[in-house]
Amino acid sequence: MASLGKEIRLNRIFGKDNKAFIVAFDHGLSGITSGIEDIFNITSIVANNGADGLLLSLGSIKKVGPLLGNKTSLILTIPYDYKYVKLAAMLGVDGIKTAYFGQVPMNDDVFNRLSEIANEAEQWEIPYIIEVVPTDSNGKVLYNVELIKKAARIGAEIGGDVVKTAFAGGVNEYRDIVRSCSVPIVVMGGEKMERAEDALKLISDSISSGAAGGAIGRNVWEYKEPGKIARAISGIIHGKLKLEDAIKII
Repeated sequence: MASLGKEIRLNRIFGKDNKAFIVAFDHGLSGITSGIEDIFNITSIVANNGADGLLLSLGSIKKVGPLLGNKTSLILTIPYDYKYVKLAAMLGVDGIKTAYFGQVPMNDDVFNRLSEIANEAEQWEIPYIIEVVPTDSNGKVLYNVELIKKAARIGAEIGGDVVKTAFAGGVNEYRDIVRSCSVPIVVMGGEKMERAEDALKLISDSISSGAAGGAIGRNVWEYKEPGKIARAISGIIHGKLKLEDAIKII
């Protein structure tokens, strides 16, 4: 059972139906700006169109947090440094997230550093979203069912409260991945898809598989009308819209 502080924060992210639509805006850490040049405007749009949480870097969270923190939950992306957990607590955010893209299983150094973050998150009662995504030696994501199943389980065993990872296979295969993970899974959006309908199908299949939601970035804020696709994704995740009806929105 989660501590009281962690439970309160998780409820802000996931709500009564235990589902969450999180929009990822931490891509600026990689130098990506297309679609998020005006961070306040775009975060306001998605916050007003169904986003349950915003995933932000430190610079962005200081800018938008004071104005949007009462509309949606805020999650801080941190480096592999447990000291940032205390900073997150001082900022008053609802969760933290780290991102690991690499070989699965990961090496001992990464494992130990992420374990330190998980332990510190317990001390500060802050939910930890751990992103674990298998890639090849060139950094290309491997959409392999068994590797993603391992990645999700590793994230849970390290101490993540929520695992973010890729979708692979079909509904039945992903259902097996969800079942093998002892904590909720939120699916990542990945690269920008050519057709918005494909992004909505990804979300629909993930929810049908038992995932707890999605943490989607480029397929929201690089879409020509981010407010519309945000409403469509939110509707699917929270069971208000079937896929065919969500497609009509966009």
